[in-house]
Amino acid sequence: MNYKRLILGISIITVMCIQSIPVFATVSTEQKKPTILVAYQSANGKANSDTLLLEAIFAGISDQVQLSSVQQVTIETIKNIDVVVFVGEDRGNLPTDFLKAINNFKGHLIVFGKNAEQLPRFEKWQFFGTQSLRTLDGEPLSKLINIEYVKPPKGSEVLVEGANLNTKYPVIVKAGKTSFIAKSNFISDDNYILSRELFSLLDLQEPAKHLAYIRLEDISPISDPKLVKETGEYLAEKGIPFYMALIPVYVNSETGEQVQLKDSKKLVKVLQHLQSLGGMVIAHGYTHTYRHTETGEGFEFWDSINNQKISSISASDEPIKMKKRSDFSVEKAYQQYLGSIDEIEKKYIEDKMEHSIEKLTELKLYPISFEAPHYAMSSTGYDIIAKQFTSMFGQIQLSDDTWKRMAVPLMISKPSLLSGMTLYPETIGFIDPSSPDPLKDMEEQINKVQQVPGSVIGGFYHPYLGMEYLPEMVSLIEGVPNLEWLDLRKTKQIVQSENIMIHQEKNGDLNVVSHIKWTDKVKQRMEENPFEMVLWTLAIIVTLFVIAFFIYVVSLRTKLRKRLFEERNLNG
Repeated sequence: MNYKRLILGISIITVMCIQSIPVFATVSTEQKKPTILVAYQSANGKANSDTLLLEAIFAGISDQVQLSSVQQVTIETIKNIDVVVFVGEDRGNLPTDFLKAINNFKGHLIVFGKNAEQLPRFEKWQFFGTQSLRTLDGEPLSKLINIEYVKPPKGSEVLVEGANLNTKYPVIVKAGKTSFIAKSNFISDDNYILSRELFSLLDLQEPAKHLAYIRLEDISPISDPKLVKETGEYLAEKGIPFYMALIPVYVNSETGEQVQLKDSKKLVKVLQHLQSLGGMVIAHGYTHTYRHTETGEGFEFWDSINNQKISSISASDEPIKMKKRSDFSVEKAYQQYLGSIDEIEKKYIEDKMEHSIEKLTELKLYPISFEAPHYAMSSTGYDIIAKQFTSMFGQIQLSDDTWKRMAVPLMISKPSLLSGMTLYPETIGFIDPSSPDPLKDMEEQINKVQQVPGSVIGGFYHPYLGMEYLPEMVSLIEGVPNLEWLDLRKTKQIVQSENIMIHQEKNGDLNVVSHIKWTDKVKQRMEENPFEMVLWTLAIIVTLFVIAFFIYVVSLRTKLRKRLFEERNLNG
């Protein structure tokens, strides 16, 4: 009897322990996301591209991130903030209100770059100016980088260090709730290092899984339906949610001739078929070209010739270099000029994406996200796109002055630059057949990205390659531990134009409302192919004349027969 009671007691305790495991697991994984303020100091009062990227990186670990100049930070503005990130872009004296606010702040403080010595928390740190590094985190650098040389107080933890010859220098240092990062530029590969260390800096639990996606890229009206079909069906058969970046109109760079997606009937049927298998449509611009470049090769929302914002709507206009501040005697005149350029850019992008959404929807291909051609777009462009889409894929352009300042946070985020859109980052690139070993290149990139907890393994594949590399690419991605494929059908997405509303619900339902009128279609057709519409108009006029002539002849014959009948009756 005693043995039975003992066994019963052990059984009860065992069951209770088993039942308690999920509870503890849930508590550990559902940690509170910190509220983060990214405060920057710059000479012109605006956040530069380095700061914008840092803000985007922090937005990957929390959806509660604010961006602000140090001039706007007070004790009141940070009273509900958990983490203050200070970015010293330029040397200079920090505002008194900011210093008071930081002195009273009890949460995590992370400082990047210059001016840390002015903050009360760094009184025991020693600063020695600028130093150069040849290696970072044990890896050689392709070129020297400059850091702020600091000696932290005893008890600090050096998470990352660099070196120049035989001398080592701390780069990322943590001392309790105070951390110092010796540089503010993380656009190159050191983005991986910073993103990896954020969880240690903020005492956050590392995410257990990596989300992944594959995008079938640059599908245009001249794409081979057979190749698109076999690549899409392969992914569907593997149970992989996949994405199709569609370009509704192909433009021949030599002749200017346009080919509409609706004219490629076989391809449309293939795309509709793949959509029914779970393929999700991404609106990849309208023509993927600006001026006279070829679709898929040219930019669309950035003037690559002048490396500037879109400044003319018509492709026939000669590209004109934008004026600079030095061309104006007063600031007000310069700002008015920039405003006029913004209006041109706004009109251009709105019209392009209105057409893109509506053209695809007419073909029962329903876009649920956006991708900028070559990822190039100004901040004004992002503001416009955010009114039409709730998310986008790819990388982000961090400057309005050049498309070459481009980077990507490694986790899903909502950077302030994107005006509320969610970014699904492209992190591993694509299969490049011109490379001596394209699969090895991808394997190396995947290995680098997966070292960052919670990072997205996101890349794309060109269907024109057929099945030559796709199975191996999938195999490399699926080799990442704790992988989960990203499925936008399980998220809420909204895409809208003037006449279209597309709602993707979390439960998988897709609701589409269209208010396109036949008159709108005729108007758009006239804008796209005026010569064709002239021919149609002439054909209609000729047809009307033929019908009128036929009616006239029939009328004459009827009158003649009637007259003959009347004369016959009189003579009879």
